[in-house]
Amino acid sequence: MRGVWTVARKEVSHILRDKVSGLILFALPALFFISIGFAISIDIQRIDLAIANTAGPKANEVISRLCDLEKVNKVVMLNSPSEVEESFARDEVSAAIVISEGEGGYNAPLKFDLFVDCVFTGNVLAIKNRINSVIKSSLIGAENDPPFTIRYLYNADLNRKMATIPGLIMIILIVVSTMIFGISINREKVNGTSRLLSLTPLGTVSIVMGKIIPYFLISLVHISYLIFLGQSVFGLGINGSFLLYFLFCALFSLNSMMIGLLVGSYCKTYEATLIICWFFIFTPNLFLSGFVMPVNNMPEAMRAISRLCSGYHFIEGYRGIAYKGTGFAENLPFISFLTIQSLVALILALLGFSRRYSKS
Repeated sequence: MRGVWTVARKEVSHILRDKVSGLILFALPALFFISIGFAISIDIQRIDLAIANTAGPKANEVISRLCDLEKVNKVVMLNSPSEVEESFARDEVSAAIVISEGEGGYNAPLKFDLFVDCVFTGNVLAIKNRINSVIKSSLIGAENDPPFTIRYLYNADLNRKMATIPGLIMIILIVVSTMIFGISINREKVNGTSRLLSLTPLGTVSIVMGKIIPYFLISLVHISYLIFLGQSVFGLGINGSFLLYFLFCALFSLNSMMIGLLVGSYCKTYEATLIICWFFIFTPNLFLSGFVMPVNNMPEAMRAISRLCSGYHFIEGYRGIAYKGTGFAENLPFISFLTIQSLVALILALLGFSRRYSKS
């Protein structure tokens, strides 16, 4: 029994000396419990609303009540109903309502047309019910049905696959382009072949490019058959430019590879590479990107953190191009973020490689 306790004390001292193990065992569980607990919420926290009023002053009361609705975070007033679909892409609203006069002249009841972004179907019912209650209470009393119609944009059939497919593509590209590629980069150090590479006449940039090209070509193959499966199996078409869509997916794959390159260039073991990729790249992108739950359902602090995740920019851009038919200008913020993050990761990775091969 004394020998058992000796081994146990030795293991405890090893855990306390190893900062990485201590972080994983003690700090990360609490960190992920708190952060993911805030991130995952089935209650809608925010409604960004666009309003087009063609009924004049008689609609002021209902507009005022809509603006004062508890969950309404932003209200965009449109000049005409023709701007509704543009507002979804330009202002990133989740719903729009057109208020007009009904038939019968000035005394006729107001008519309401509600447009809801149904890319993420989980919010549709909550948005409809909240706006429904405001109209009922401000115009005709809670015992009657308000005179409005609801129109589902970008997903008229309320197909739930439209919400999950972008996230699944994100996960596949992160696993292949970040985790597997990062481990393959780390393999040189573990196997001792980095010394052989340092003896070649190739520079650091040439070595890194030689490692990137095969995995990038593999990722393009993945993107191609994922597009095919999405269209043939799930019936999800691409409403925007196919070229822009394909290049955007390729950019995200390249971004994921640069992050994997960065992690692999500084980690000394497979385990460290896998742990960092899993806890600090895969998990945040899974829960904070808008794949599991809409970003608008998160508290303000979690929304700010989610915008630092490359997965958030990929999913927002994907849904814009594939479902809403947005172009390059509307997706420029997402493209810029992924590009800048890729360049920063590449520069830091090259510094790590230069130091590695100089020491080999």
